[in-house]
Amino acid sequence: MRIVDNRGLNCPEPVVNTKRALDQNPCDALVSVVDNEVAKRNVVKFARSQGYSAEVRQDGEEYFITIGRMASTARHQIAAHDEDALLSIDSTLYLVTADEVGRGNAALGHALMKTFLYALAETGGKANHLIFLHAGARLTCHESPVLPSLHTLNDSGWSIATCGACLDYYSLKDKLAIGQVTNMYSIVELMRTAHKVITL
Repeated sequence: MRIVDNRGLNCPEPVVNTKRALDQNPCDALVSVVDNEVAKRNVVKFARSQGYSAEVRQDGEEYFITIGRMASTARHQIAAHDEDALLSIDSTLYLVTADEVGRGNAALGHALMKTFLYALAETGGKANHLIFLHAGARLTCHESPVLPSLHTLNDSGWSIATCGACLDYYSLKDKLAIGQVTNMYSIVELMRTAHKVITL
């Protein structure tokens, strides 16, 4: 069985290395070894989104992820429910990279962000994508003042995801209140396929 050693690597390298190994020989099972929770979560999510099974065994601080091919019916079922698989060439992606809009007065910036997301939720429209990066990760966590607007968007079919590495950096991993955890590989794929990308 092939082994992909991703120890000491951070997002998105473990996912990229695992993808390369699977692309080289998609029929062979492999073990992707990582040594942090974010990498484990991202590799498992990626593997399952591509139609593979992924089983995790932990040994101390290391995770051994055994990846094997699934039946086509299971693969289609997973793809249909995987948030990162729902990429649309006519969709708009909003990259929220801070918890405020603009630079200058922080209080004004926070107020503008709250107003922007409220207006976005109230205008309705088709489902699009919101990705929260860097300090923007704070907006999807408990006690965030914009959660009501995000819930409105989520209920109307919008895809909401937050960078896992950013949640870990700000010690917010256990405080996520809405949406899914994503990784840089999935963000790049979504940026590549979205019709339009707007950065805040």
